[in-house]
Amino acid sequence: MERRKILLGSGAVLATVLAGCSSSETDEETDDDPDSFGDDDDDGYDDDDGYDDGYDDDDDDDDEIPGFEGDVETGSDKVTVTDVTHDHGTVSVGVETDTTDTDELYKELEVVGHDLAYAIADPDRFKRDVEIVELYIEHDGAHVLGLAVDVQWLLDYLEDEISREELKNKIVNSKE
Repeated sequence: MERRKILLGSGAVLATVLAGCSSSETDEETDDDPDSFGDDDDDGYDDDDGYDDGYDDDDDDDDEIPGFEGDVETGSDKVTVTDVTHDHGTVSVGVETDTTDTDELYKELEVVGHDLAYAIADPDRFKRDVEIVELYIEHDGAHVLGLAVDVQWLLDYLEDEISREELKNKIVNSKE
C-alpha cells in the first residue's frame, strides 16, 4: 500500500516538473508567435466551429447563396416560398401551401420549379457551390412533403433542354 502512494506521488511530481520544463519560452504569447491562438492570427481555423472544412460559418455570409438572386417569389396563389437558406452545398427552400389536393399541389410545383430556376443569376457559380435544392412543403404549419431538386435539372430547364412540365415531373418523382 505504501509503495503505491510513493509511486503515485512521484508520478505527480514528475508530471509537474515536465510540464514546467516543456518550453524554453515565457508564458506570454506574442503576435509574432505562430503557435499563438490570439484573435488576430491565422491558426488554420477559418470558421466558428474550429474546423477548416472549406466553408465559412460566419453569420454574415450564411444568407448569401452563390450564384442565386435573393428571394424567390412564386407567381402562384396556392404556394408561397417562405424561407431560402444555404448550408454546405444544400439550398433549403421552405414552401407553404394552402391546398390539400395533391394533384393541385403537384401542378403548383411547376411554378415553384420555374421560379427557382430563374432565381439562378450565375449558373456556373451556383452549380459549383450548390449540390442539391431541398423543398420542404408545409400546410398549416405541418410538414406534408419533402422533395429534392437536382441542380442540373434547373440548369437544363434554363437552357431549354427540358420543358417546364418535365422539370415538374422530375421534382415530383424525387419524393423523400
